[in-house]
Amino acid sequence: MKKVGFIFFLLLGIAACGNVQEKMLIGQWQAAAVLEDGMPMPISPSDIGFEFSQNGQYSFRSTLLYREAGSFSVDGNLLFTLDTINEASTEKSVQIMQVTPDSLFLKMNAEGKEQIIKLFKINPAVKAN
Repeated sequence: MKKVGFIFFLLLGIAACGNVQEKMLIGQWQAAAVLEDGMPMPISPSDIGFEFSQNGQYSFRSTLLYREAGSFSVDGNLLFTLDTINEASTEKSVQIMQVTPDSLFLKMNAEGKEQIIKLFKINPAVKAN
């Protein structure tokens, strides 16, 4: 009986952790650094940003005027996105390395190379109109 209770609370804790992470994602994020295999990439981080909404929607902008938007979800330490504006899009996942009220580190694999995007949350009170 003790094992069943322990497993229940362990699963509840894991589910709650994902829920907390998902809630912490809500808002606008701006990239501060983009690393590939530990080295800064020769791109402007200011071109990269996310916005996550409470209704489970996201938007993403990147270099070369790339845009995507759609739905997102969090399962454990994985962030899943499904782009609904670009044709033939599939669900993508990236690892949430860290999320705090003001910072978000995402880790992904791009063509066999580890990439890390370090983002900071844009304060809504400071956001330009």
